[in-house]
Amino acid sequence: MADADGLQGLGRKSALGFAGAFVSGVATIASLLIASQSLSTVEVGRFFVAISVFALAQGICSLGIDTGLQFWIPAISSSATRRLVNATVAGVAVLGVVAGVLVFVGSSPLAGVLDDGDDQRLPDLLRVVAILVPFAGLYEVVFGALRSIGKMLAAVVLDRIVRPIAQVAALVAVAVTDGGSLAMTLAWTLPFVGATIGAVVLLSRADIVESQTPVRQVLPASEFWSYTTPRAVARIAQVLTQRLDVILLAALASVEDAGVYGTVSRCMIAGVFVATAVQQVVQPRLRKLVVRGDLGAVKTMYGASTTWLVLATWPAYLAMAILSPFVLRLFGAEFERGATALTILSLTMLVASGCGLVDVVLLMVGKSWLSTGIVCGALALNVALNLLLIGRFGMNGAAIAWSVAILTTNLVPLAVVSRLGLHPAGSALRAAIAVALLCLAVPLVSGRVASAMSSFDAIVALVVALVAYCVALVITRRTVLLDRFVADLTTRSQRAAVTMNPEVKLSS
Repeated sequence: MADADGLQGLGRKSALGFAGAFVSGVATIASLLIASQSLSTVEVGRFFVAISVFALAQGICSLGIDTGLQFWIPAISSSATRRLVNATVAGVAVLGVVAGVLVFVGSSPLAGVLDDGDDQRLPDLLRVVAILVPFAGLYEVVFGALRSIGKMLAAVVLDRIVRPIAQVAALVAVAVTDGGSLAMTLAWTLPFVGATIGAVVLLSRADIVESQTPVRQVLPASEFWSYTTPRAVARIAQVLTQRLDVILLAALASVEDAGVYGTVSRCMIAGVFVATAVQQVVQPRLRKLVVRGDLGAVKTMYGASTTWLVLATWPAYLAMAILSPFVLRLFGAEFERGATALTILSLTMLVASGCGLVDVVLLMVGKSWLSTGIVCGALALNVALNLLLIGRFGMNGAAIAWSVAILTTNLVPLAVVSRLGLHPAGSALRAAIAVALLCLAVPLVSGRVASAMSSFDAIVALVVALVAYCVALVITRRTVLLDRFVADLTTRSQRAAVTMNPEVKLSS
């Protein structure tokens, strides 16, 4: 069948991404449960401060190169691709070493700001992170390179399945042996090192398939960085927006608040893995369609991926928004005070999911500097509101600040791409939203309002709502494009059967 709308194969690849996202999301929640149950609230706070520093290093040291690779590789030859990948990986490795030295040297002053210099445990955590920082940015780049050259299966398995499972296993080992926050930090970061080394080996042995589009044999460094530089700035701004609030809470409020809010924000981030999975599948394909000039297929793919994103993420976000006290009770009674923050962030993510991969669309049509300006503006708002609101509202103020930043980075780009005729709105997206609201939001809100729910009542209500949601999706499968998603998987299975048994015939 001709790929008239650009969706052929997208369901199959998205399913792979969803599988990886599911494992990553479950592993994230499991990690939070392990940390919260085996560490004190103060230690949980230190743990989140330490891993936030590592995450900041990932964003800063990667320099947006993963996005630059996905932008340029579809338009250059295999030899040019190999030269580009080798040069960028080497550059990021050197930058990572420099960043690690800086974090190690500055660990004591930074710890003094965050923890009033009470003891040496936080500086020790930061020094451990510093030793591993050279792998942080390298992790982002090598996996971006694997996805860019079409090695999606290897990237998903190693990045979204093996590494998260290894983290959980390591954290369990630390919990069983009564290790503290230092051991927990090592257990969380070392799997990144192993995955990075594995990805480098795979990348060095990978065959790079020649692009089907007209290729360029040479890509000047100046041309690569003219696109990637704004992405470097944007990537730094994005990671600061996502992680700085935990550090500011530790400095302006308390390490205990940082621990509770860190747990809240990671619960919300678990749903972001799904968006990341879809982005990793859709972004290279969108770029190829843009190179071909097929904006109609770009619009169709944007709408379909947004619909599937809503179907996959809204159940989790609605449940966390409405049942936030019960969700946080899983981590311990002291975490329930983060319920309002979780509700604020979850409601915000409903809007973000409904906008889909809007920044990816903006980037793939070449609006790199505009995207960067929007992200930097959101960071400025986030920092200003954190400084203004944390002192008065604590973690709820941090949640409000982050929500404003999230809405800015979604609604402003949506307005821009809509002017180009590229928007996700359509009958499929409207139906997906309606099904989620009617089958999930209405019964859960009604249960919360009608009576004082116990934890058991909340579980029963959620199970009933999810069953109704699944039934509704079966009924509306054509409207919400699930038939295309499933058909793509079925077609793949049939083709595999033909390969193994030539007597098996595909239906026309």
